[in-house]
Amino acid sequence: MIRMHNLPENIKESLKPYYKENETPDVFPAKFNIGGKLYYYFTFAPAEEQLIMENDGTVQRFDVVKEVAVITNSYNVCIETFVNIGSKWIKANRIENYVKLKDILQEIKSKLDPFPQDVERAYRIFEPVPDKIIENQKVIEESVKKANQLWQRGREDLLVTEEDEKEMHGYLVDMIRAQVHQNDIQLQTENERKIIYDYVSSKKGLFNFTALNLARKLKPYEKHMFTSNSEDAKGWSELRHSVFNDDLEAERQKNAVLVYRKLRNPR
Repeated sequence: MIRMHNLPENIKESLKPYYKENETPDVFPAKFNIGGKLYYYFTFAPAEEQLIMENDGTVQRFDVVKEVAVITNSYNVCIETFVNIGSKWIKANRIENYVKLKDILQEIKSKLDPFPQDVERAYRIFEPVPDKIIENQKVIEESVKKANQLWQRGREDLLVTEEDEKEMHGYLVDMIRAQVHQNDIQLQTENERKIIYDYVSSKKGLFNFTALNLARKLKPYEKHMFTSNSEDAKGWSELRHSVFNDDLEAERQKNAVLVYRKLRNPR
């Protein structure tokens, strides 16, 4: 990997005018090949700013490299998102948890059926939900896996291309859309879920150990599944609209403006 300590001396010297004593410069672990030219991508903690430098140490003006900055920043943000968010979504054991929920729902059907009409309707609507969540979780896990493979290749080759950035961004979009689908499915079936929870709870009389056990098994899902009262539900409508209406490219353009503001290349 490319690190600050193994940079060529001319690159270190070219970098010095662009950071302060209280800042810690860092370099992206691979060069970027964009438009047939090689670039270094630098950051300066704690400042949230970047610098684009050509392979020979030349620091071009802002107008020359601003689009390069959008590509390099996008790739870097993708990696950070996969590491900080995608990895957590995988570790959440969602597939295992929702396979268990499928079994619980089948057990409810076999042991507490026949249902009242409203519960029967709620059950038919909610029963496919675990499979849909599992299907989208597989997309999330596959996206994280492919993104990691792509990044490992870049680290080994010490090179990232424009095509790599597009591919990486595609994996990120797939992951986010799958997560949005998961939450949307849960939100759309919130009322049906509650009807089933309430029905099982109503059956757990003092000596109805079957209903007591089923209510206990359902409790974690009642607590953790996405609802209109969840912490992230406040901005849900806007995010859902962006994802389901293919507005992610528009968001990408908005982010480009932010990248321009934080670019240290001379104006």
